[in-house]
Amino acid sequence: MEALGGPDEAAFGRPGYVAVDYYRMACHLLFQCQRCGTCCRTGDPIRLRQKDLAALSRHLKIPLSQAAKKYALPDPERPKSLLFRHVKPCKFYDEGAKGCKIYPARPLSCRIFPFLGIYGSEDKVLVHSSCPGSLQAMNDLEKALDEARASAPRAPTLLEARAAREKLERALKEV
Repeated sequence: MEALGGPDEAAFGRPGYVAVDYYRMACHLLFQCQRCGTCCRTGDPIRLRQKDLAALSRHLKIPLSQAAKKYALPDPERPKSLLFRHVKPCKFYDEGAKGCKIYPARPLSCRIFPFLGIYGSEDKVLVHSSCPGSLQAMNDLEKALDEARASAPRAPTLLEARAAREKLERALKEV
C-alpha cells in the first residue's frame, strides 16, 4: 500500500500514512470504552516503552528504578522494549470501578487497544471481537461511510461527460 504524503511526513520526517491509517484513526475517534474490562483482564503481553515506564513512575510518584523493578521485565522479543510484569488481569485494573487506576499514565499498548497496528503499516484495521466498544466504533464508521457514499453525487456516465464537454466547447466558441 502506498504511503500518502502529507504534513506529517514533512514536519516529522516520518513516512506518510497509508489509507488504512485514516480508518484506524477514525475508529479511535469514534471509540467509546464500554468499561467491560476484557482488555485489562486478557491483555498479554502488555509492552512498555521507556516513556511508558517514566510516565508510570511519575504518576505513582516513585523513582524510575523502583517502577522498573516492581512493574517491568525485559522483553525477550524486542530488545528496546519492556513487558509489564502484572497481566491477566492487569494489576491496575479496578474491578469495582471498572476502570484503570493509572489511566492518564497507561502504556501506549493500552492506548492503541483495541485498534491495533502501527500507523504506516498493515493493510487493514485489526479489531478485537471481544471488545464491545471496538465493534460499536466499527459499526458506526461503516454506517457513516455508507451514508456518505449514498449521499455523494454520482459520477456522470461517459456519454454524459462527453455531451457536457461538447456543450462547453460550443459555448466557448460563441464567446
